[in-house]
Amino acid sequence: MKILQGFATCQSVRMRSLHDTSAPRLFAHARSEPRARRFTDVTLLASSLIALWAISAAAIPPPGFLVALTAFIRSAPAFLETAWEISADLLALYALVLLIAAGVRRRGDVVRDLLFALVGAAAVWMLVARWTEGEWPAIWSSLRHVGSPAWYPSPRIALPAAVLVTASPHLTRPVRRVGRWLLAFGGLGVMALGGTSALGAIAGVLVGTAGAAVVHLVFGSSAGRPSLDDVGRALAQVGVTTSSLSAAARQPAGLFEVTGVDQNGGGLVVKVYGRDAHDSALATTIWRTLWYREPGAPLRIGRLQQVEHEAFVTLLAEQSGVLTESVVTAGATSTDDAILVLSARGVPLADASPPADAVTQLWTLLGLLHGRGIAHGSIDASTLIVEEGRLGLVDFGNAGVAASESRFHTDRVQAMATAALLTDVDTAVESATAAWGAEAIASLLPYVQRSVLTPAQRRAEKADELDLDTMRQRAAAAAGVEVPELQRLRRITIGSVLKVALPGLAIVAITTAIAGLDLEGVLDQLLGATWWLLVLGFIFGNVTRMSQAVSTLGSSPAPLAFGPVYTMQLAMSYLNVAIPSYAARVAVSVRFFQRQGIPAGAALAAGFIDVMTTFFVEVIGIASLVLFTAASLDIDLSSAGSTATRLLWIAVALVVLVVVVVAVVRRLRVLVVDWAKRLGTEALAVLRGLRSPRRLALLLGGNIATELFFATALGLFARSMGFTVPFAELLLIHLFVSLFAGLVPVPGGVGVSETLLTVGLIRAGMPDEAAFAAVIAYRAATFYLPPTWGFFAMRWLERNKHL
Repeated sequence: MKILQGFATCQSVRMRSLHDTSAPRLFAHARSEPRARRFTDVTLLASSLIALWAISAAAIPPPGFLVALTAFIRSAPAFLETAWEISADLLALYALVLLIAAGVRRRGDVVRDLLFALVGAAAVWMLVARWTEGEWPAIWSSLRHVGSPAWYPSPRIALPAAVLVTASPHLTRPVRRVGRWLLAFGGLGVMALGGTSALGAIAGVLVGTAGAAVVHLVFGSSAGRPSLDDVGRALAQVGVTTSSLSAAARQPAGLFEVTGVDQNGGGLVVKVYGRDAHDSALATTIWRTLWYREPGAPLRIGRLQQVEHEAFVTLLAEQSGVLTESVVTAGATSTDDAILVLSARGVPLADASPPADAVTQLWTLLGLLHGRGIAHGSIDASTLIVEEGRLGLVDFGNAGVAASESRFHTDRVQAMATAALLTDVDTAVESATAAWGAEAIASLLPYVQRSVLTPAQRRAEKADELDLDTMRQRAAAAAGVEVPELQRLRRITIGSVLKVALPGLAIVAITTAIAGLDLEGVLDQLLGATWWLLVLGFIFGNVTRMSQAVSTLGSSPAPLAFGPVYTMQLAMSYLNVAIPSYAARVAVSVRFFQRQGIPAGAALAAGFIDVMTTFFVEVIGIASLVLFTAASLDIDLSSAGSTATRLLWIAVALVVLVVVVVAVVRRLRVLVVDWAKRLGTEALAVLRGLRSPRRLALLLGGNIATELFFATALGLFARSMGFTVPFAELLLIHLFVSLFAGLVPVPGGVGVSETLLTVGLIRAGMPDEAAFAAVIAYRAATFYLPPTWGFFAMRWLERNKHL
């Protein structure tokens, strides 16, 4: 205690010195600096909550290796007990000091943030403790004592972590570093004294970060970009003197651009990647990459690396004869801002009158650029400049060197779109054919689509200022080839929807025959269910579309935008009403991949890989659970699945019949063999791409996450009826039913899935009525309701030419 009292005395001296201007800075920004809500806070909140849910599901009983880790930490020598007590107390005291310091420095906004973060973290802590332990925690005793009993999550870690993470964006770097070290050692101290386990310490940090992220999203945190005074000081540090500075009228995605005048009267373009500007860059780049698919846009982590890359490519383009901005200097300032200074050239084409030969100059410009292996990636009227009748190009931040042929095609399509907007489609295509040749134009056809356009060009295409279909047809005619035909996916009719409009009757008939259900008892179970668990189950049942989109990204041989891929997964819930699960996934994926410019064979292989990965994950999951866990099911398919089994055998017989006919008829055999060879060559390239660790991680991780989410949703609906089923049993039930329903040629597994899920829950120990009620709620969340928004997703995909 004497040590703690001495520390408190030192801190009181420190507080008195806060008003001394010679004292070290505590806050990184002035009180008047504006705030911004950052995408990184959204990511932090989502990842914290997902991780908290995952480890909380495994908290009771805890994994063996974490039990061993906790025991190891607690086995430290007794003489370290005092050190552990000090580290645990220092963590709480440091958080308190930050709160008081914010009040003394009259930073009311920071005080408000810290108090709200404390309240939010406390609420999350109590809810998680109630969920895992089954009772509300004793608040006062858990905060007063550091030792046993062990708390999950640890409030002695969660609440200080909430303060430290919330205050972090407002603090200087040394103060943030001290807080991180105290959080690490304080967590070890609480664990060593028996106040929590290893999982409890991790959960405590996650609770704190979740609370801080919510506060940052509500109130914002520090400025979204540096001030002009900060830019002026940064320029002085890199040796550039300016007479005036102003924010650029057009702000590029992810950085702060400033225009200025140097001491000789020349124009300057200054691009600054500051700490907050980097957060804005990350937010904008990730959003546009996910939804709009910025073609070839690299997402570099380091600010300095971004600046160095743009400076290098700009110099290379200038040496190639391209009219562009000259590099004045580039580097990093003492505050770790990355800065690039360019000499201003010309006027953006969007604000100038285009030269009479603008289209011809555009093809020449592209030839110079591609001749040096540079692909720009964002060629439109905002990056093209005009100076004394000469066309130039700027903004090489997203450019690539030693670029692939697909990136060159992207540049050419963007240039053709720009030319079409300047003149008309016929002129653009004719001049491009004359410049590049018919063979080059033919190779462009798969890329003439909305996905490769810049945001400005997509807006023009949406406003009917640019007709891509017409451009594709004219280009095909100029190249003397046929337009690549993408078979239009058959629309679902009202009649096909009505075929499953009353699936409940079929479910009731089948399940009643098996279990003799009391429908009145089922209704009572549904009416008496815990509503918030129903809501949580609905959320988990629908977040699977995101994980399925991730697996599709892994199967694709080309980079795709997450937004349209996720929308495609939503549309599949609509198509599953009329098409069996695996068949729907393959059909839609192939059409979607082809619309993204992927050849037919590669598209078919990618769709097949995605489905087969799901199949193998389900098979391996079932085998692992049966062999290595106590989970087991004894489901009799002789009666419940007899009809479905017969349908499966009929489908197999039809496949065998088709194979025999093709083998006997020579004309069909030759046609099929030639088709298979062509598709096989394209598919082989897709299979080779699976050697990429990133693609494998997306493919396997997305499929595994999907199965876990579905099993969790089933467990939540069962728990909402008042019954707990072990997670291993839930996962085995879901995997078995999903595998069987996917193979059976019944759209959505209607009737089959409901029956098998009900039988599985009954065998796991649930009463008949409760099991059926849980299955009805589960299927409503995962199958019956999703087609509603899946219909609108389908319309969006068709309207935006993704299908």
